[in-house]
Amino acid sequence: MNTIAERIKFAMDVRNMKQVELVRRTGISKGAFSSYLSGLYNPKMDRLELIADALDVDVRWLTGENVPMQKVAVVPEATEESERLPEYVFYRNTDTEYLLDKLDDVYIGLMNEYSALIPRFYILVNTSCNEMHVLPLFFRKDSERFYQCPEELLSQEHHSIFTRDFESINMVLETSQIYYYGIDMETYEPKITYLVYSINKKCYEEKPDNANVVIDEFIREIEKESLYLKKNQ
Repeated sequence: MNTIAERIKFAMDVRNMKQVELVRRTGISKGAFSSYLSGLYNPKMDRLELIADALDVDVRWLTGENVPMQKVAVVPEATEESERLPEYVFYRNTDTEYLLDKLDDVYIGLMNEYSALIPRFYILVNTSCNEMHVLPLFFRKDSERFYQCPEELLSQEHHSIFTRDFESINMVLETSQIYYYGIDMETYEPKITYLVYSINKKCYEEKPDNANVVIDEFIREIEKESLYLKKNQ
C-alpha cells in the first residue's frame, strides 16, 4: 500500500464505509472522490484531512508516512473496543497480481502488531470449495515465526483471530478447509499443513496432505525460501 488511493481504499474496507458515505461526510464531490480512488489525482492536504477525519485515521498515514494507521487517542483508555484496529483483516490488493495472475479472490492478510496493521500473508480463497490457501510473506525480518502453521488455528479459544472476518471473503467457518504453506524447521523442506474445521471440537484439525489442490505459485515461493534457509543454516 504505497499510494494514497490504496490507503484510502484500505481504510474504507477496515471501517466498512462506502464511497457514498465518505462523500456525504466530507462534502467532496462524487466525481472528485472517484478520481482519488482511481489514483488519477491525489487530494490536496485540506481534503486529505477531511478524508482522514471521516475514516478516523492519521492523515500522515494516508500520505504514506510510516506511522500507525489509527489516530492516537487524546484521552488515555477512552477508545471503545469497536473503534480499535481489528486483530486480523483480509484486504484485496492488486499488488498480488504478479504472484497469482488472473485470480480474483486473492487477499493480503494483515495482523494488528506494533500498533499498526502489518502485511503477513497472501491469501487465496476458493469459494466453490470453501477453502483458503495461506502463504506467509517472507520479506520481513520476523517472518520466521510464520514458517510453521500458527498454533492458534488449532485452538478453540484463539482460531477466531484468523477466522472472525470470514464473512468478508465469503468463507463459511463450519465447513472450511485451510492449506498452510510453510517450512519444516527440522529439514528446511517445504511443508503444507492441511486443516479441516471440526464442528465438534470447534477448532481446526490437521489432516493428511491433499496435494491435488495445492497452488503452484505458492509452492514455488516456499521452495525459494527453503533453498535460502538451507544455504544460510
